[in-house]
Amino acid sequence: MAPFAKALTRAALAGLALALFTAATAAGPLDEMAVERWAKLKEAERFQLTAAERLYRESQWKAAADEYEKFLKLYEKSEGAPYAQLKWSHCQVHLRKLNTAIKDGYQSLLDYYPDSPEAPIAGLLIGRTHRDAGDAKPAKKAYAKVVAAHPKHFAAVMARLDQVEIAAKENDAQTRARLLRELTYDVERKGLNVEPCVNAARLLAQLSFQAGNFDEGLKALATTCTEEDLPVHVMRGDIGRLPTIIGQLTESKDEATNKLGEKLADAAAGWLKTQVTAWLKDPKLKAKAVEAWYAVAEVRRHARQPDKQKAVYEEMLAALGADDQTFGHLAQWYKDNKQRELARATYARFKDAAVGQGNIAYSFEEEKQYDKAVEIYRKLAIGDPKTAPKWLAAAAMAYRRGGKTDQAIAVYRELLTADAANANEYHFQIAETLYYGQRWKECITAYRGTERFPHNYQHMAAANRQLKQYDEAIGLYRQIIAASQPHASSALLEIARTQEQAGKTEDAIKTYKQVCDKFPTKSEGSQAHSHLNEKYKITVTLGGAKD
Repeated sequence: MAPFAKALTRAALAGLALALFTAATAAGPLDEMAVERWAKLKEAERFQLTAAERLYRESQWKAAADEYEKFLKLYEKSEGAPYAQLKWSHCQVHLRKLNTAIKDGYQSLLDYYPDSPEAPIAGLLIGRTHRDAGDAKPAKKAYAKVVAAHPKHFAAVMARLDQVEIAAKENDAQTRARLLRELTYDVERKGLNVEPCVNAARLLAQLSFQAGNFDEGLKALATTCTEEDLPVHVMRGDIGRLPTIIGQLTESKDEATNKLGEKLADAAAGWLKTQVTAWLKDPKLKAKAVEAWYAVAEVRRHARQPDKQKAVYEEMLAALGADDQTFGHLAQWYKDNKQRELARATYARFKDAAVGQGNIAYSFEEEKQYDKAVEIYRKLAIGDPKTAPKWLAAAAMAYRRGGKTDQAIAVYRELLTADAANANEYHFQIAETLYYGQRWKECITAYRGTERFPHNYQHMAAANRQLKQYDEAIGLYRQIIAASQPHASSALLEIARTQEQAGKTEDAIKTYKQVCDKFPTKSEGSQAHSHLNEKYKITVTLGGAKD
């Protein structure tokens, strides 16, 4: 891989700008020669350059460099000469001859072919080679030259991105913000891969929000999307991150930071409400208006302003009328604020009474009042035969969560008759109920009649281990290995653990080594490797060889 392409994959900015740099990889192979230029080469030139390219692809850097140099000596005036000079420079970087790459390679390209398509890339790579060598000062100087000489080229975008990375490492917030503003507002995006600029705008918005400047953050995001999508972009955790940022500011123990978070929340809520007012007038935008209104409530929630959050829901109900979605949000607010009876009273206001009652039942489950929940689920089942299986299944699950295994199984047996079409599912749930009720012998018998492979075999094996029936467990794991390749690594690891559990240490060690040998790239291989090292002081490399 050329140094240019390799550098594009680097994460930077302490994780905040990871997307900024990975998106830049979509720029394409900027160090490859365009087809139309390749067509201009004479046959002998193409032959020589093809030979060099083949060696380059094979990572034979010294041999490739010799072939590129031969091309330059034979065809100094060729259309392919600057390209050969660029690739010769790449070879020097791969050979760790960084000074040679800069002075005799990229800089020579700039001196002899300043108007070539490769010139902007060479200027960028001078900066990157200095940067990768740890020389920030000459790197920044080289980047500045690229931006000044080729302001509309994608290389100038990448040069700014690299400067943002350096500024972050140097804690130079002012320079970082300036560069992000340039990428956001000054770069002409037409005909360019816009992702780096879009991600720069998003990062600028986040930094602006963190500084309490909502308007500046909004302005930056507005360059990346339509006006109608702006509220969503402001709120999304992978774009504007506004709720998260407000939460971080308002949870601070520093009073000034708290005030900054409150100010940011007020500004955001005010802007969102303005959008709501405008969009409600257009029937086509009503859905987006409602979405933005819920966003106001989210802003207040993250700002730790529960009374203002509740007021949003009440305002929505007053303006839009009774709505189950809004009732649901309000009920959740009551639950979050330890007013559970009021939450249940709110669920009781649902237009869809069954859904409301179902929520009431589940609220009792949350409080571990399982009998009350089951009572409601059963009433719902009686009230509507069409949905009866759904509510009976919920009743069985409530019993199961409450540790009432026999009662849960009794309900599932009801369902075997009431909903015979789904009998397989209920047989499986009976087995699951016995398993989680730790009734090991019974669950093994129940799983044998189910078809949920390999889950049923995994649980049967685990149950056998609980009964100290280790050979039976191992036999089940071996059947999983034989029948399901995607689960083979985990099953083999469980065999090793079972052997260890049975006191068969030598067999366990041998099996752990097999896991390392057969599955070196999977997490099970890593787990076996660590276990061998930590418990038995045996060091093997993933792949099975001794270290």
